[in-house]
Amino acid sequence: MSRNSPPLPGDGIYRAILLVLVLSICTGAIVVLAGRLVMHNEAVTEAGLWLTTVSAGIYAFFRWLGVREARRRARAADSGQSPGPDRPTDQE
Repeated sequence: MSRNSPPLPGDGIYRAILLVLVLSICTGAIVVLAGRLVMHNEAVTEAGLWLTTVSAGIYAFFRWLGVREARRRARAADSGQSPGPDRPTDQE
């Protein structure tokens, strides 16, 4: 089964991706705290910081994509057009 357009923020796969990214951010924060307070190891602290930073960046990108797609579909619905991929509605 193929989709005609990217998933909306309410779709299950989109929410699953965001959930995994949030869990990665939380895990990275825990690793930072454990590395600094428990193990006193700068390498572990830095690894946790990298995990948190990269996951947060990817999370922000996916949120931006979701908002952009929702706006595009809302514009298409207002104008009565099909929001399919063959109809570019992103005009700036």
